[in-house]
Amino acid sequence: MEKSITNKRKFLMPLMFVVSFIYFGVFRYFVIPSGDDYFWWGPQGKYLLHHMFYGPQAIYGGSSNGRYLGNTLEIFTMHSLPLAILTYAVFWTLLLWGLWRLSGKTLLSLTLSFLFVFTLQDSFLNNILVWNAGFVNYVPPIALTLVYIWLVDKGRTKEFNQFLALGTLVLSYVGGMFTETMTVAQIALGILVVLFFNKKVKLYHITYLLGAIVAAVTMFTHRGYRGKSTYRNTTFDPIKIWNNYAKITHFWLITFNIAMLVALLVAIAILVIRSDFSALKKTILTVITVAFLIYYVAINFYLQKHMQLNDMYGYNVIDDNLSNLEGIISLLLVVFIGYCIFIFFRVDAKMWLYFLMTGVIMGQLLFVSAPINCRGNFLTYVFTYLITMRFVLAAMDNFRWKNWLTGLLLIALIVVGARYLNIMSVNQQANLARVNNPDFYNGKVELTKHVPYRKFVWFNDLMNQQVPAYWKQYFNK
Repeated sequence: MEKSITNKRKFLMPLMFVVSFIYFGVFRYFVIPSGDDYFWWGPQGKYLLHHMFYGPQAIYGGSSNGRYLGNTLEIFTMHSLPLAILTYAVFWTLLLWGLWRLSGKTLLSLTLSFLFVFTLQDSFLNNILVWNAGFVNYVPPIALTLVYIWLVDKGRTKEFNQFLALGTLVLSYVGGMFTETMTVAQIALGILVVLFFNKKVKLYHITYLLGAIVAAVTMFTHRGYRGKSTYRNTTFDPIKIWNNYAKITHFWLITFNIAMLVALLVAIAILVIRSDFSALKKTILTVITVAFLIYYVAINFYLQKHMQLNDMYGYNVIDDNLSNLEGIISLLLVVFIGYCIFIFFRVDAKMWLYFLMTGVIMGQLLFVSAPINCRGNFLTYVFTYLITMRFVLAAMDNFRWKNWLTGLLLIALIVVGARYLNIMSVNQQANLARVNNPDFYNGKVELTKHVPYRKFVWFNDLMNQQVPAYWKQYFNK
């Protein structure tokens, strides 16, 4: 009987990745381009493609940069829907595969990995999941990074072919050509791996670090970074850094990730209760965990009821006392999570790596004063989600109703996944109906209707983000 169940799981797991590939392919078919998608599709993108992505700052601003592969992929996928579908399906599925392989090859870890997409806070959903320009710059490099971490983890017990060194060289170089944050983070990852293995370091560890460094040199020697630009600014003023963190970025890093926070804190509470700590230590840790849980549920409820987000998922105005308190509590939570990793997973190198990589990425974002957006924090969310999965899986270990829980999560996955596809389909039909108007695509009138589900189109379907010239070509092919 047990062997039969094992065989079913061996069949189910590969099948789910086939389903994932098909699902994301269909999902991408329904994605509505918006904003920068048209910039890269149009003459500006063509100009930059033929000029190594360099152009006058007054015209091209932040688009004059060293994101060679991200920019190229954006242009090509905007001109070829089959390529867009293939790219989207491959990298989202690869990302979920990475989450699964790094968390243990169980059905529960597989289910939690697939739920990743459906736990995304609205800002990540709007800026990454349903926006081509966001997807091409942020999902491929983090997916490739997870592949390397998996290779390193696998290499602790397995000898790889010597040609893997060339593979990791290419892997890191390719991964470094998408977005500046991950380009730098790859170097940090390479250094951390080399330091961890120390005298047992292998050639493919060295070549990954080398590829990351060469990628950074290639990217940051781009002329676009040397010109003065109002689009790109940094600050080293501690007051400005704190204000940006307290009023903007910590919401994306911590507060708005409510589904993950609830799962993480409940898992920590279970582990504490099941531990062999003294009664006093159990009580203190449980009280702290429950206090954080109650606080984040309450603050999310309060913010949704009393504060209105703008279309870029930030607050135009927020009380200083509230933002400062929120910022401080978020830092205390980070410290608490680090302490919980120490007491429960002290010798788990991967957990410390995820924790450090979250800090490496967030550390870079602290110094950015413009543009400030949520997209960089999507990268931190991947690592914090891995941390959460580890806690949840440990809490569910030997849990009597583990299989029932897995079944319920699978049902939730199917329901929410179907719901998202339905939303995308409804939005696409509504959009085609409004843009298939000669007066609109000939530039005589502007759009007057939003799609039914605005957050599933970038910038919450701000109607001036739709470009008539694109739709004119679309309908007159």
